[in-house]
Amino acid sequence: MAPSPSLYSRALGRRMTARLKDWLLPELVSNQEVYGNLLKNYVSPCVRWLDAGCGWRILGEDLEKLENRLRDVARQVVGVDVEMRSLVKHRSLFDRVRAELGSLPFADHSFDLVTCNMVVEHLKDPRAVFAELTRVLKPQGVLIVHTPNSQGYAVAANRMLQKILPDRMRVKVARLSERRAASDFFPTFYRANSLPELRKLFREFGLQTEQATTMAAPQPFFRFFAPLALLEMFIMRATIAKFQDYGADIVMVGRLRETRSLLHRMAA
Repeated sequence: MAPSPSLYSRALGRRMTARLKDWLLPELVSNQEVYGNLLKNYVSPCVRWLDAGCGWRILGEDLEKLENRLRDVARQVVGVDVEMRSLVKHRSLFDRVRAELGSLPFADHSFDLVTCNMVVEHLKDPRAVFAELTRVLKPQGVLIVHTPNSQGYAVAANRMLQKILPDRMRVKVARLSERRAASDFFPTFYRANSLPELRKLFREFGLQTEQATTMAAPQPFFRFFAPLALLEMFIMRATIAKFQDYGADIVMVGRLRETRSLLHRMAA
């Protein structure tokens, strides 16, 4: 029998936050699930797919079944990451390559689909990486980016915590909220993490934008303390209803133009 929630959890903690979320944001779905369902539209038996910055999973927690279905549908799925410890423990991919995203060991036009799930925020040099991602993409191939929004409330809160808390304490707060291992935290730069910045990069590298949307966070960051979580949920409600540009996450889909592919061949 599972232990009953503590009095704190029921009154001020996660259990109370869950009840408040069901009342105030009943329609809220995990952003990782939204992203995974979006991938269904682009994964088919003829698609060669590169998951760039794959870490140790394609999708988030509790989405293994969807992740495995997507993998099984594609002709091939390759994961690339610089972190060997993540590659070794990847839960679904068989083809894994250790490499920097700015120097990919693949031939031009190798993939029909390239995805970056919670990766772009960690890039020191986004232009160098986008040049590589579009180089390995086939003509009319698709790039999908899912990343935090630097103009959103979640990143603003993170930056505020950076200013007032030491790094070690900030990681502890994040781990309390997200229940992630310390090894899953990486430096963030937010150099290509707004709709205008991503649109600019897409244009520069010959990607025609097919979708550009923001989403509220799937859960309040402060869900371990219900009073703060309630305030955060009112902000989330506002970004869903009126201030979409300030949502927590961005999903952008771009298709590589033929002209960009021709430029790659001429440069080679």
